[in-house]
Amino acid sequence: MGVASRAQAVPSLAVEQRLLQIAARFSELGAWLQESGPAGLFHASPKVHEILGAEPGELKTLRDCWAFLHADDRAQAEQAQALCETQARAYSLELRLARPGVTESWVRLQVSPLLETSGQLKGSEGAFCDISAVKITEAVLQESEMRFRSLIEGVDKVSVQGYDSQRRVIFWNKASEKLYGYSAAEAIGRQLEDLIIPPAMRELVIQGTRQWLESGVVSVPSEELVLRHKDGSDVPVFSSHAMQRSRSGEAFLYCVDVDLSERVQAEATRAKLESQLREAQKLEAMGTMAGGIAHDFNNVLGAILANISLASEQLSDDHPAMRHMRLISRGGERARNMVRKMLAFSRHQPHALELLELGEQIGESLALLRASLPKGVSLQLDALDGDLLVQADASELQQVLLNLCTNAWQALPAQGGHVHVGLRRAQLPADRPELEMPAGPYAELFVRDDGCGIDALTQARIFEPFFTTKPIDQGTGLGLAVVHGIVRSHHGAIAIDSVLGKGSCFHVYLPIAEGQVLPMPAPQPLTPAALAQTPDHNKAKQAPLGQRLIYVDDDEVMRLTVEGLLLRAGYRVGLCCSADEALNLLQDSEGQDVAALISDYHMPERDGLSLANAVLQQYPGLPVLLSSGYISEQLHEQALSLGVSCLIKKENLLEELLPSIQTLLGETPSATGPSLPLGGELAR
Repeated sequence: MGVASRAQAVPSLAVEQRLLQIAARFSELGAWLQESGPAGLFHASPKVHEILGAEPGELKTLRDCWAFLHADDRAQAEQAQALCETQARAYSLELRLARPGVTESWVRLQVSPLLETSGQLKGSEGAFCDISAVKITEAVLQESEMRFRSLIEGVDKVSVQGYDSQRRVIFWNKASEKLYGYSAAEAIGRQLEDLIIPPAMRELVIQGTRQWLESGVVSVPSEELVLRHKDGSDVPVFSSHAMQRSRSGEAFLYCVDVDLSERVQAEATRAKLESQLREAQKLEAMGTMAGGIAHDFNNVLGAILANISLASEQLSDDHPAMRHMRLISRGGERARNMVRKMLAFSRHQPHALELLELGEQIGESLALLRASLPKGVSLQLDALDGDLLVQADASELQQVLLNLCTNAWQALPAQGGHVHVGLRRAQLPADRPELEMPAGPYAELFVRDDGCGIDALTQARIFEPFFTTKPIDQGTGLGLAVVHGIVRSHHGAIAIDSVLGKGSCFHVYLPIAEGQVLPMPAPQPLTPAALAQTPDHNKAKQAPLGQRLIYVDDDEVMRLTVEGLLLRAGYRVGLCCSADEALNLLQDSEGQDVAALISDYHMPERDGLSLANAVLQQYPGLPVLLSSGYISEQLHEQALSLGVSCLIKKENLLEELLPSIQTLLGETPSATGPSLPLGGELAR
């Protein structure tokens, strides 16, 4: 080599060494060299000292490096190094450093044997690399994955499934097991369409998922679906889909399904409640109408019964017309029962609840029913538990049995059939939510027939007001609606079992009055209604001195009828068709010769309470009587607060009017009759 060549080589070597120094300084690796033999030298770069946390020049041998390792990792490093020095084995280890106050520091140690050209082992060389940041990142990722997996597995109502490019299950969380009925072991490896997809959706799902997996993009929005359970039942879900690709580029489909079963059930319950609300509103509207009809009908009924009484007094008991009079009176009583029926349906009539032996009531009702049985109909008593006590209104229970039996024999064929009635103790189970009653013992009244039966659609509407399958002139559709209203008002329930062509059975469940005992019957005093049945009542006692009364009613028939009753009893009567006319009549006479004022409650423009208020303010001592087709608690309280002397039911006008007036005026209506309650004790 020439002088020039050597001159050029020296700077090149210096540059190369400088570059190696720069690379070593910026490198993350701390290199070292260990020569063989006990006297072999150890060379470590400054980076080794920095990585291990040693002072500069502190590392004299490789064993000095092991001193900086975690106590649990030193033996592993020493063993691997011994194999490298004796058997020329390279190794790579991830080791922890022992640094006080530091959570965890990690190094990667990579070592190779150092060989002569001849293959003789002359030492080892290696490098330390600080991998603490990598380990922290791995720990964070691992913790994140564990949290994610725990979250996915722990969410009870959210099903998560993963599918590969062949639509085979690769992930199936616990919620999926619960929602669809397949365990993870059963689901993984099977195809999507064979697990949870209904048959009608399979081809669409196969084509759709194939396109999504090929493109890596889900082309449908999240939506509500009805998928399939392992047992074949429907599973309503809100389903979302997402795509992920692996490092190799393979696409995976993930489905997230939210269980909507509770919401669907809640919506069904809400729909049922809304239907019940509509029925309740319909019943309320019908009840309002029925109450109005009952009021108007009471006026007609009162006039009929009063005029029958007046006409009967003009005839002897053996007169041929008396038979017809009695028949008309009987028809009036039936009409009165119709009014009670309408008021019970409207739920405006207060119940006369009392402790009843239900078997006794049914026996009495059946005795009455047998007298009106159609030809060919057999009415039989199957079972009668005489120990069942209930809190009920006797007349309304009679109405229930009458309507059910009538409905039963109308369902029989023309040649007749059988109607069976029974009463027994029943244990209502908890799995009858449609009855809306708690489980427990009940009195069960049943009426069964072997007639035509009732189809399912008709059963769903059978208790609706005015719903009927009978011809227009053969049914009103109120009978079973009335039964339903009465039973519900007694805190009971009614159910029906029916098969077309095999008959029907209605079951009425009423709460049993457990632990109660029927009281001993006490002697009952005569009431004005009972007084009307005494032999002397029809011949009314003449009023002394012809006292004057004012009667107010907007119904002309009622005015004339009451006038006849009062004139017959010896009173002078002033008739008025309105409250204002009555006030004018009182002002003209200054109230001097008026013994009492009787007024209807329901009148246009100004009702009876308004009239009573005006009269009692001007004439505080004047007795005021009010009559009404329906006496509510509110009307009773208002009349009491105003000082009204007496309230009379319009349909009982014949029985109660004269005894009430005579008692208020200090007269005695009968030698055996009691006085009518006055003042604060209003007639109810």
